Amino acid sequence: MAKRVRPNQRLAEKGKHPGLDREIAVSSSTVGSKGIYASIVTTPPGGSTLVHHHGDCETSIYVMSGRARFTFGPTGLDRELFADEGDFVYIPAREVHTESNVSLTDQLVVLVTRNCADPVTEIVE
Repeated sequence: MAKRVRPNQRLAEKGKHPGLDREIAVSSSTVGSKGIYASIVTTPPGGSTLVHHHGDCETSIYVMSGRARFTFGPTGLDRELFADEGDFVYIPAREVHTESNVSLTDQLVVLVTRNCADPVTEIVE
């Protein structure tokens, strides 16, 4: 059955990254999905994730507003790319990476989708 998820129905949580806000719209717990996940993630000015990966999940990130810097590679810090409003970024399964907000004054807002039904985040030391 099709389901509508209004903004006030999203599951708000802090997740594993300090300072970031996540609103989960589509997941096993919100709509009963079996293999897809979607959320809006807001990163404060100058904020960044910890070094992490998403297990066996592939990730698509759409930059709704702001400018993001992604680092990736074996340590999660080896290479970098930047993404601006309107860009998509693809993160392969198990790719160790970070995401940070380039701006020191504006929020970064992204739409995250994965081919897993739940938020999977594995922090890498």
